[in-house]
Amino acid sequence: MAVLLCFGLAAQNSKKKKKKPAPQPTAPVEIALPERCSDCFFAVKLQVDVPYGPTEPLQGPGYVNEVHRDAQTKNVFEQEHNSIWYTLDIPYDGKLLIDIKPKGATDDYDFLVYKYTDKYFCNRVEKNRVKPIRSVQSVSSSDVQGRTGLSLKGTMAHINKASDVAYGKYIDVKAGESYVIVVDNLTDGGLGHTISCEVWTDFAPLYIHPMDSLASQRTTADIYVKEIETGRTVIEKKDAGAVKIKLLPERSYNISLGKEGYFRFNRTISYQQALTKDSVLTARLVQIKPGSNIPLTGELYFDENEQGEIVLMKECYPAFDEIIKTLNEYPQINIDIIGRIATEGLNVRKDNEISKKRADAIMNYLVSQGISESRMRTRGSSIKELEAQLKDQQKLKNKIITPQCEIKIANKR
Repeated sequence: MAVLLCFGLAAQNSKKKKKKPAPQPTAPVEIALPERCSDCFFAVKLQVDVPYGPTEPLQGPGYVNEVHRDAQTKNVFEQEHNSIWYTLDIPYDGKLLIDIKPKGATDDYDFLVYKYTDKYFCNRVEKNRVKPIRSVQSVSSSDVQGRTGLSLKGTMAHINKASDVAYGKYIDVKAGESYVIVVDNLTDGGLGHTISCEVWTDFAPLYIHPMDSLASQRTTADIYVKEIETGRTVIEKKDAGAVKIKLLPERSYNISLGKEGYFRFNRTISYQQALTKDSVLTARLVQIKPGSNIPLTGELYFDENEQGEIVLMKECYPAFDEIIKTLNEYPQINIDIIGRIATEGLNVRKDNEISKKRADAIMNYLVSQGISESRMRTRGSSIKELEAQLKDQQKLKNKIITPQCEIKIANKR
């Protein structure tokens, strides 16, 4: 056996180890351009903070060559070469920034920005009756790999071909305005590009991380964020990982994550909360399976009525909105409601009884909302659970722990 082992090692050492090739990065998938987007009337709609691209190569000026230079209109292309038109609606006040990143660093991209007027806008452009408010036609610069756009550091509204300045000056924009951008690649046979538009203003960044609560690891989800005051859709992504959004002053946001086989995650957060608390929201997604806790969105408070019964306070009702929706959506689910209570250990049996009454109070509320009592069981915190809670408090130097009541998916019964 020893001989075999030595032979095996000798044979292994006699061979040169082959280096594994380094994994090659996967190139982003090109976006197929919509039909006739080389013409103004068929412009592609952009969204603030959502990059568009990389596009497939631009080919030709379209059916109509809307842009052409004359004696009165000088800050435009001599003509379109390989163009695409974009529109952008401004959701809030700020400074409009644009970044155009070519796939090929040697491609020569120019662009114009117009303020949209009305349904006759494209006709007016063709007749040179509307002028661009920004034009960047500088020579492609290798220093920035051919990139161009509008930036906070830009100083010029119009940059001509004699310049090598890649970025023009930002545009002060107002909520409700719309802008039209025409991008032109002077390089025939060139590659596509990615365009990003940002409205720079004061904001609090929020990073949303979908997390599988059972596996305790990152996952993906359908992420939808809506601005409550305006109804504006901030982001809507399918099967997305971590995302970053901007929270604006005096605004609050509904954040919703969905994933097949998991309970929907819902949270409301404001600009002020993001400033004063952690700017990372870990969205813990819970699998719909026996033993899983159905997420409760909010704290629960209880009171005693005139009959001496423990009841759920009205302020807590919204915490059950998603649970009621889930139970209606999945009628096959039965639940166990477990009452929890803070304890000092003076009378754990009484604490057990009170926690059971809290569970009953939750069930009574759910019954009042149309959930069948036959689908629910209740219990309080057991003596063992309360004793374990006391031990945990001792480790925390007798700091009182206030556990949240739980609603678990029950095993089939």
